[in-house]
Amino acid sequence: MKTLAVAFISTASFVLQAQTISWNFDGYGDISGPSQLAGVAPAAYWNSTYLIDGNSGAPENNLLDNTGTATTLGASFTDNSQYGYAIQFSTPAQDADGSYNKYLLNGYLNNGGGGTVSISLSTIPYSSYDLIVYLSSDTAGRTGTVNVGSTTYDFSTMGPAEISGANASLIATSDTSGANPSADYAVFSGLSGSSQTITTDIPSYGGIAGFQIVDAPEPGALALAGLGALALLRLRYRGDKN
Repeated sequence: MKTLAVAFISTASFVLQAQTISWNFDGYGDISGPSQLAGVAPAAYWNSTYLIDGNSGAPENNLLDNTGTATTLGASFTDNSQYGYAIQFSTPAQDADGSYNKYLLNGYLNNGGGGTVSISLSTIPYSSYDLIVYLSSDTAGRTGTVNVGSTTYDFSTMGPAEISGANASLIATSDTSGANPSADYAVFSGLSGSSQTITTDIPSYGGIAGFQIVDAPEPGALALAGLGALALLRLRYRGDKN
């Protein structure tokens, strides 16, 4: 009975686990494998794309989620004049904790010497979700902003320190005052709608390293799933006793 309960609880946990769609600018570090986890919301099956050499702006459709299943999500880059860059022009070492966050932060869509870079997301498959945006630059101290919808956060780039330690440094910004704290990601929570646009404005060089869309089911749906799991466990228990 104990083995059955443990197995069923594991199944229930899987059912309740949020689905995630992840993308990164693949600048010397592909993280597309099923066992390669990266991000604040650790996920596999990253949709990595190396867009240097004239491929910037090419639309991507049916991005995979963290189970390797194709979704309806499409992504395109609305400013095709921009290009990619990297902190180091070689594949970083894997993080000591087994993750691939150094790969995630190494490459980025470069804003160039001013202007903005935007990623347009279409046909988002979740009714409610959080959007995590990763930021990077090869130099520390470059100030900028990242915007989604009506929310704009400011930050200062971290530069090589992001990936120089045993593990990548992931530090969030939620600042809206213009203080520009050192950070390399921002979380836009409680979003809805089938489309969003991520925009970075960095007067110096730096840009978007990646993003994650994390499904955020309504609390009622989570509670219903939990009750269903408990009901099934109770049925299994009765069957085991009989």
